[in-house]
Amino acid sequence: MSHQSLILTKKSAKDLSKLQKQFNANVKKIEELKGNIVTEKEMLRRILIRIQADIVPLERKHNDQLTELVYVFDKHCDNPFFKKKEKAKMAEFIIDRTVELIENLGMDSLKPLYEKYANRSYDEVNAQADNITTDFMKNMIESKYGIEIDDDADLSNPQKIQDYIASKLEEKESEAHFQNPPKEKTAKQLEKEEKLKQEAKNISKVARSIYTDLVKAFHPDREQDETERERKTEIMKLVTQAYEKDDLFELLRLKIELQNSDIESITMADEQLKYYNKILKEQVSELERNLLEVRKRASTAMEGTNLFTKFGGDEKTMKLKFSYEISRLRRNTKELEQNIAVLRGQESMRRFLKDFDNDFYN
Repeated sequence: MSHQSLILTKKSAKDLSKLQKQFNANVKKIEELKGNIVTEKEMLRRILIRIQADIVPLERKHNDQLTELVYVFDKHCDNPFFKKKEKAKMAEFIIDRTVELIENLGMDSLKPLYEKYANRSYDEVNAQADNITTDFMKNMIESKYGIEIDDDADLSNPQKIQDYIASKLEEKESEAHFQNPPKEKTAKQLEKEEKLKQEAKNISKVARSIYTDLVKAFHPDREQDETERERKTEIMKLVTQAYEKDDLFELLRLKIELQNSDIESITMADEQLKYYNKILKEQVSELERNLLEVRKRASTAMEGTNLFTKFGGDEKTMKLKFSYEISRLRRNTKELEQNIAVLRGQESMRRFLKDFDNDFYN
């Protein structure tokens, strides 16, 4: 069933009220967001499967060839045939490629090769770079949020940084609250708080009343017919799942579908419609956060690559994008294999170094 069954329509020539228009807008937005989440989750799933099946093996082969090329350069560096400037170029190539392979692919076996040409420990250099980055992050956070960062604070990834900032801000607010206790609330403030509490209770009752109606109608325990009991059991799973998720949209949809109700009769009272709108608006916000989370996963699944941009689209578009990437990787790997075969010769290496551009392999 689509969201159309939840859309309020005009009664004769009378226009929809503001509350009814808000209800319709919320229903349409929820339907759109739910559809987008399902679509993008499925797209991300298919992309990740294809990456593992088609891209990862080719990338592995490409990186194996790049590693082989690094060792070709290493072998030539020990050859007295080459001049000091030529060996310096080869050393630059080896250092940059080993760093790339260690950092991106975790190929720690190349650390000794890096250290041979960099004349320093890879782990020490990496720790030094981490310290510089951490100090920069600490200064930025302290300046922006006005909080002091502990020496042992773990700022190793964005999520830990976010959690730490939230914790320190909460701690700071708690201290401020203790030092400056709030003034005694006025009668007007207390009245407003009480009104908000009552409204929250009413909102909760609205969803619960629909849930209760469905439970009474479809609870399977008193059903004698086995087939009907199984049907009601499945219905109750859907009803309970919707209620536990505060999914008013789904509860309304189930009530209309299962009890042959109509949305106009369910939303007759303006007071009830007002509470429906509040719940649906909160549901819109939650779904927007869920959609953003799916899109974040698509941005972080492969470092520096947005998977939806690189591989996303309809079936035909995805096929074309994957075909392009597969062809690119195969072509680059083939070129590496040819370069390795040529550059094993010292004269060929000398000619290569004459016009050497280190960015060529980046």
